[in-house]
Amino acid sequence: MTQQSALDILKLGYNVYLTGSAGSGKTYLLNQYIAYLREHGVDVAVTASTGIAASHMNGVTIHSWSGLGVRHTLSEYDLEGMEEKRYLWDRFQKTKVLIIDEVSMLHHYRLDLIDRIARFFKRNNAPFGGMQVILCGDFFQLPPVARNGEPDAHFIYHSDAWKNLDLKVCYLTESHRHNDPAFISVLNAIRGNTMSNETVNHLLARLNKEPESLVKPTKLYTHNIDVDAINAAELEKVEGDLHTHRMSDQGIEALTLALKSSCLAPATLHLKKGAQVMFVKNNYEAGYVNGTLGVVLSSAPQCVVVHTAQGKIINAVPQDWMIEEDGKVKAKITQMPLRLAWAITIHKSQGMTLDAAEIDLSKAFEKGMGYVALSRVKALSGLKLVGINDRALEVSEEVLMFDEELQKQSAASETWLASLNPKVKEKAQFEFLASVAPHGKVKKVKRDASGKKVSTFEQTRAMVAEGVVFKEIVEKRGLKAETIIDHIEQLLEEEKLSAADIAYIKDEELKPARFKKIAAAFAKSTGKNQDFWLSPIKKMLPDDYSFAEIRLARLFLKK
Repeated sequence: MTQQSALDILKLGYNVYLTGSAGSGKTYLLNQYIAYLREHGVDVAVTASTGIAASHMNGVTIHSWSGLGVRHTLSEYDLEGMEEKRYLWDRFQKTKVLIIDEVSMLHHYRLDLIDRIARFFKRNNAPFGGMQVILCGDFFQLPPVARNGEPDAHFIYHSDAWKNLDLKVCYLTESHRHNDPAFISVLNAIRGNTMSNETVNHLLARLNKEPESLVKPTKLYTHNIDVDAINAAELEKVEGDLHTHRMSDQGIEALTLALKSSCLAPATLHLKKGAQVMFVKNNYEAGYVNGTLGVVLSSAPQCVVVHTAQGKIINAVPQDWMIEEDGKVKAKITQMPLRLAWAITIHKSQGMTLDAAEIDLSKAFEKGMGYVALSRVKALSGLKLVGINDRALEVSEEVLMFDEELQKQSAASETWLASLNPKVKEKAQFEFLASVAPHGKVKKVKRDASGKKVSTFEQTRAMVAEGVVFKEIVEKRGLKAETIIDHIEQLLEEEKLSAADIAYIKDEELKPARFKKIAAAFAKSTGKNQDFWLSPIKKMLPDDYSFAEIRLARLFLKK
């Protein structure tokens, strides 16, 4: 199935299981649908089975979002206690669409518990209380793990919730990561358990063979060895000055801590010219994805210049990882979208696209582990294989059988979609959108004269350029002040706005005495380093100084 067909089915409001091989664009498609829902004002919960997977989409773990936490059972007493938490009640009442990514690692019984919680809070006995549910993942990848004291873990298709959801299966068949026919045949052979001497030889030809890459390949390990120590040791070998980038945060402390624990960007990032780095966030417009490798050419507080493995020069600037709810940012961390990339674990690599990797599968212990590791790389030419055992290329026989059924169901979904009259389909999509939009009214999307959607940043830029009062921008855009400040910061970085364009905002919004006090705090905190982190400044100022006010002042302090 193509991405467009899957998107059409999602827009019709059906519960969906979205799957496909590694690199088929599952997360990209989810982000398209999330953007579509949000631009029409629909409340969508973006979650995943793990913190790392959730961070790829600015989401949270399903365990945290649902209130389930680490429980593996749920009593009536537990539900009553959860009901007393107002934020959970509000969350479930408002949410219309629930997305759960990387479901291969979610325990089957926990999906049933989340279903039970949703029905309870929604006061609706339909599956998940009537929300549209989108499950996304690939059962050929890492399976759920039962820890001490937990019940046996099975894939979620063994759950009652899976059976009750009446899912439309959308099995993506296009490859957006891999363009090497020989490598695609190897990965497909592993998935289909049809490895031949020819496909094995394709892999063995990469034994101890250096990748054709401008950067040293990232080492992927099967076991959780001290990757940070390896990276630190490699950095020590690089000559030159050390540059430090510290993560900043704002919002609810518990949520910012959760973001930090799941984000692949480190809280403190040490860099040198010549250090090998990996981008840990998708930014298609800037020219990088989660896993893009490169070498640092220079490092400044607000810009790290990276020479990528593809030969591009990218100016990396600080990025945000956020937890949003009801269109509001509840927590946010900001850091360079980079980490040192001499080594990483296979578990943390899931979801990444690597230009070059050195993979040791001699200690592979889990079915699917070899497939996950190998499928991170775009082509055989980017692979250095340093070891492999008999277990490495195995996949679950159970998953093999179930995958055949999923492909049949997906083909049936595609045939059904093609049979729909285009006007009937569009009408049904509009009716679903209206049913989940606030007050049943579909929010209009601003478009230019050619009919092209005007980006949220461009809308803010145009209003600032016209000199619209800051409070009026916030009100008309229906966004938080912090979000508008985000837009202005990025527009300044991209030189789409100038200091002169925003000067009027300072006069309108910042009282001279308070601005002077904030400026003095920044001067005291930054000194010669010119770091503009918010948390130290907030601590130096009285409690009535908000993060938004400090951030607004910061716009006029950066040179």
